[in-house]
Amino acid sequence: MKRFLILGHKAAIDPSFTLNDLPGAAGRLDVLCRALGATLFLSHGIRRDVETHLLLQNQIRIRVSGQYVKRLNPDERSTAAIVKHALVALEEGKTRSTPGVEIERCDLSQVVDEFIRVGASPIVLHEEGVPAADFIFPSDPAFILSDHMEFSETDQRVLAELPRLSLGARALHTSQAITIAHYLLDQQDEEDAELDADLVLVHKVWGDPKALMITSLLEDFDIPVVRMAQSPPGIFPMVVDGMAEVRIMVRSRDASKAQQIIADYFEEPTDE
Repeated sequence: MKRFLILGHKAAIDPSFTLNDLPGAAGRLDVLCRALGATLFLSHGIRRDVETHLLLQNQIRIRVSGQYVKRLNPDERSTAAIVKHALVALEEGKTRSTPGVEIERCDLSQVVDEFIRVGASPIVLHEEGVPAADFIFPSDPAFILSDHMEFSETDQRVLAELPRLSLGARALHTSQAITIAHYLLDQQDEEDAELDADLVLVHKVWGDPKALMITSLLEDFDIPVVRMAQSPPGIFPMVVDGMAEVRIMVRSRDASKAQQIIADYFEEPTDE
């Protein structure tokens, strides 16, 4: 699951705003609508593995699930209508409005705590963060972005201990930053898929401790590694003392280099 949290510092929380003036009367709700679209839309579909959160004035959170949302269109006006309908539902004491859209009262610290509680990894997108080329993306990222305004002092206190990711030295529009984040994640998914399809065995050891040492060494040489627990027929995959056969797998193009490194630092590799 990929998550995005966009902070709307002036976005309307009263559903009486007009859909004809999103930048003005609705408090730059147009920025949030563009950002919501960037998180969920593909050319001809919806990203079903994405969940988007809009936090309005640090008071109201609207959650949009790509897996369940319906009637979401690319134009800002119809997206704003979904937000408006959710705010009406909240006034009526409801927590759900249209399919895939939920609303509740909470603040930034509560949303961040929820991310952590469900196993997501909150990441602040900011031009002063770690460059994307040096950033290690977690498997369940939760990107946090501001709207057209800088993070407030309250925001900064809540987010102070979270990792920061930079997509460049220049400040980008929120929707642009989301598009780039998706590109980086899509690229990583493709690389992971290629790695899984192109794995070859370079060595076998007994016990995860030694496998971890070899893995760490190979990764120091920029060789991605996958460890697979294996056992001969008739033997349980993992015995009481944790000693099981572990296979060291790398990409085929890295196999010769990996075997040479293992031989130089450990022992003659066994790949049969």
